[in-house]
Amino acid sequence: MSTHDVPGANPDNHDELKLGCWAEHDDGSLIFVESTEGDRVIYSMFDMAKTPPVEYRDAMAQPTFEKTFSFGNDLNEVWTWHDKTPFDWNRIIRAGGQDGPRHAFAEHVETAADRIRDSLRLKGEAISRDLGHRAEQTVSRSRGVWDKLSRAIAELGK
Repeated sequence: MSTHDVPGANPDNHDELKLGCWAEHDDGSLIFVESTEGDRVIYSMFDMAKTPPVEYRDAMAQPTFEKTFSFGNDLNEVWTWHDKTPFDWNRIIRAGGQDGPRHAFAEHVETAADRIRDSLRLKGEAISRDLGHRAEQTVSRSRGVWDKLSRAIAELGK
């Protein structure tokens, strides 16, 4: 049986959030719970609107996770949760899921995962491959700081 509450969030459901629980959204997005460690949930979210699907892995405090992904959340997102049926990995494979490293570029998501990212204020930006100028700026700035500190210490000694 499925529910719109994260397993364990509603005591009346008599269920538990654990490895293997999963959810689906009407737009095709999927969530797979990888672990519950203490009060944290480690999970992957799959954006199935992308080809190949994009996986985002994250960790969240369990109370926040339950509030974010249960019916009546702040974004009015409806996730259908399953805790008694296995996750259908064939959905990922058939959609073009690939072996190898997993890349997470949050700026490419435009589905439920996008709305979650925005609500959590997660940010990502491109990193420049040309880092040489950054090192030079850091050295020159730190040199200026050391010069000012040296002068202040010298003034104290007078």
